[in-house]
Amino acid sequence: MSRCFIFIGIILLVLPSCTFRSKAKTERMTAVVSEVRDRYRADEDISNDDQIFEAYDYFLHTKDYRNAASAALYSGRVRQAKKEYEAAMSCYKEADRYGRLTGDSVSAAFAQYYIGDLLNNSGHEDEAIVNYKASAELWGDSLSRKAKCLNAVAMMNIVIDAYDSAFIYLEQALTLAQNSNDPVTEASIWNNYSVVYQLTDDFDAAKECLRNALPLVDAKRRPIALMNLAKVYLALDERDSLEYYKTAMLNALELTECRPETMAAVYAFLIKEALANDDYATAFDLEKKHEQVALDILSDQTQSSVLEIQKKYDFEAQANQHNRQMLSRQRLIILLTVILIIALTVITGLIFNALKKKRIEAEINANLLELKKRSEQQQQEQSDLQTQMEELQKQTGDQLKQTSDRLKDEHLQKCHIIRCFEAYSHNRSNPMSFKDLEKALFEGEDHWTGFMQAFEGVHPGFIDSIKKDHPDLTESEFRYCLLSHFKLSRQEYADALGCSVYNIDKIRASLNNKLRIKNLAL
Repeated sequence: MSRCFIFIGIILLVLPSCTFRSKAKTERMTAVVSEVRDRYRADEDISNDDQIFEAYDYFLHTKDYRNAASAALYSGRVRQAKKEYEAAMSCYKEADRYGRLTGDSVSAAFAQYYIGDLLNNSGHEDEAIVNYKASAELWGDSLSRKAKCLNAVAMMNIVIDAYDSAFIYLEQALTLAQNSNDPVTEASIWNNYSVVYQLTDDFDAAKECLRNALPLVDAKRRPIALMNLAKVYLALDERDSLEYYKTAMLNALELTECRPETMAAVYAFLIKEALANDDYATAFDLEKKHEQVALDILSDQTQSSVLEIQKKYDFEAQANQHNRQMLSRQRLIILLTVILIIALTVITGLIFNALKKKRIEAEINANLLELKKRSEQQQQEQSDLQTQMEELQKQTGDQLKQTSDRLKDEHLQKCHIIRCFEAYSHNRSNPMSFKDLEKALFEGEDHWTGFMQAFEGVHPGFIDSIKKDHPDLTESEFRYCLLSHFKLSRQEYADALGCSVYNIDKIRASLNNKLRIKNLAL
């Protein structure tokens, strides 16, 4: 017994250490998810952040489904950055499932939106619309996020040439963006308005929409907004306005540090303008700059990938070193835990068996005592019952005999009434209806049961013969056979059977077909 207390003391010392390490790993995995999320929101390359997969597996293993939803979501972003689109779709669906399961509508909403993006990129715009709408519903009272989702729905309708629907969703999204004071989304909505107007050749309206979007953009996005306006004026062939917004765009580029992708778009626009002016030399020079920017973008992506791989290697090296340090301790803890569990199991089993044995003995003694009392009580009750039965037999013997004689007389009387009625029914000069027979035979009881008993007394064996030779007769057809021994009118048949005269004709026809006997055809 003292050894058991020693084991219990050891486990009490070890368990807090296990709990601490589990908590530390949970915090580390949560930090991994937060890091990937922050890098994604900062538009950094996350294609090599494979540690997010370990976090996702850990949260699934520990059944921490709330954190698993977020980990699955950003696992999908990493998969998509790797261009593993099927795996990304699977991750987003898991994020949606666990998000809904735990009430994490944010993860579920993001997952639906990203699924819509994947479907859009693969050319399934109609299906993407469904997911964007589902995302909008999940955002609930978040007007800004809902506006972004409805804006995406409008974009899909633009792609499939459903311009009327696009205008409806753009109007809803614009109202939400303005009410939530979200200038970025509002600017994007105005830009989509301009796209619809350009596709419908309404360049003036497109121009006004872009002018509405221009004051809403920040310094980082201002060059792109100015470029879009310049594109509209290029399409309208309004050279002065084109030159004005082109100059404003170039000035804005000098005031901000633009991404290489933005510069590539600017060079593409300038090339188009130079070609429109037949200035092929300028277009050629711009094409060289555009090519150089594209190469720089490719080089930056390659360098970023190398740095991310190195960072991942360092992270994994530190994790492996930590795991090796904890491995020996974990083995000792597991061994002690197993020994303690075995000891506690044995002690619990012995105590349980002893208690069970005592309980069974007490139950057996109680049952024996109860059986003895019941046996004595039953013997006394049996003796009293036998005495009462003897007295009851003496008292009721004469009554049973009198009742039997009375019932026999009543049965004979009913049989006599049946014979009389059968004779009277064939004599139409002294008519008697079936109701008269019922009144004479029965008062308030089931008249068919009594009638059949009396009929059997007059015509013994007829009922059994009918049922044996023709078991397929319905109840109405069977009763009609019994009534056929009396000379009744069609209405009397109907009254006796409780149906209409029309049904009597149907019963008679069906019965004739079944009997096929001329003597019984009615």
